Amino acid sequence: MFLQYLSFRKPLQSLVLGSVVLLLMAVQPLTAAAMSPQESRTAIHQTISALWTGATISPALEKKQTALKSMLESGALSKSDLKEMVGTAVMKLMGEKKTTRYMFNQIAEPFNALFSPHLEWEAVKEIIWSKSSAPVDDQVVITIGTLAPPGTPYLSVPRTTINPRINKLTNGKIKVKIYGGGVMGEDTDILRKMDIGQLTGCGSTALGVLKAAPNMSVFTTPGLFNSYDEIDYIFKKFRKRIDEEFEKRGYMLAALIDTGFFHIYSKKKFTDLDDIRHRKMLTWMGEVETTLFNELNINPTPVAVPEVISALSTGLADTNLAPAVWMLGMQGYQYANYFTETPLLYSPAAVIVSSSFKDKLQKEIGVSDLFAHNLKEFILSEYNVIETMWREKIRTYERKAMAAFQQKCGMKPVSFPEKDRKAIEKANIAVREKLAGNAYPRQLMEEVLNALAEYRKNQQ
Repeated sequence: MFLQYLSFRKPLQSLVLGSVVLLLMAVQPLTAAAMSPQESRTAIHQTISALWTGATISPALEKKQTALKSMLESGALSKSDLKEMVGTAVMKLMGEKKTTRYMFNQIAEPFNALFSPHLEWEAVKEIIWSKSSAPVDDQVVITIGTLAPPGTPYLSVPRTTINPRINKLTNGKIKVKIYGGGVMGEDTDILRKMDIGQLTGCGSTALGVLKAAPNMSVFTTPGLFNSYDEIDYIFKKFRKRIDEEFEKRGYMLAALIDTGFFHIYSKKKFTDLDDIRHRKMLTWMGEVETTLFNELNINPTPVAVPEVISALSTGLADTNLAPAVWMLGMQGYQYANYFTETPLLYSPAAVIVSSSFKDKLQKEIGVSDLFAHNLKEFILSEYNVIETMWREKIRTYERKAMAAFQQKCGMKPVSFPEKDRKAIEKANIAVREKLAGNAYPRQLMEEVLNALAEYRKNQQ
């Protein structure tokens, strides 16, 4: 009996020992992956630093990131500890390493891939807003002047989205104040006030965009774009170069949006170009517009933007080239009964900020030059983020305006005869060629045309 017990016990011991060994083998990788609080803090700092600067993630850091994920999933690293460690790393980097708005715009995806659902990049941005503004004793006011009228997406979008967000997350210590409706003058007046420090930025129409970055006129040449999809593609492809054009003249581009597609509007009936030549046309946009009119043998009267409505209402002019959003927002539709079905050109709008904005932040918050630079780039990135939504709001407003002009105002669309359409196409090419090397570099024009041709080929 005893011998039988011993013979049974031996395989049982082997089974138990084997199970223990297997269990230890299974647990061992988790034990090896676990890191101390200080090691976790270092791994998080190295990770954020790489995202901050665009550096390549090393294999060693990848292993640490895998360990961080395991610790988060097992609860060895709590969400609150993660948030504290990430917040500390981010704020340290604000005064330690230079980054750009482009890096800020790219961080969300890799950050969320690593830390979500335990911590999202949006929550980290809230930390940056809160802690960056904490040293402010009084209030930093960012002042923006614009011609945009109340009730349009140009004002409603920032006033209902990003501006209240900034005010809330900084506890009122950083505030954006918009002076709309042209109370600060037209775009050129606002840019001058920015240059002397009276204003921080300009919500700019085509007039200000071309004044701040003349090479942007290449994107306003008549007949260049057929759709907003083309515009979005080109702006994305050329964005860094566009930013550089503004910076050359002491400005920074916070948001690139739309003024929109420009149609001819007239109080008097017209059926062709010859009719337009006999109307009292006005012009306000600048060289591109006047060059096109010259090619079409149209003699316009130059008028400052704030005086356009007055010119139309008094009869100084009865015909103008404008975007639908402006005609609706400024109630210019009251002085138009006809409009061209096909637009002549497109023009962007923009939020432009003075390059002295960094110095303002440094002085009023009391931080280092590097910290002020990074904070400036962070604020610009926050406006970059809402561009897509902002453009769509403007485009929706434009579509509704065009529909309302016909359905509620009785405005009638006019389609030019084929001979005039061909004349306009010929004039478009002539304008492009005349301005190349003067208003913008010829090489830039060719690159834009080539990019458009490639895009259209891929869409077929």
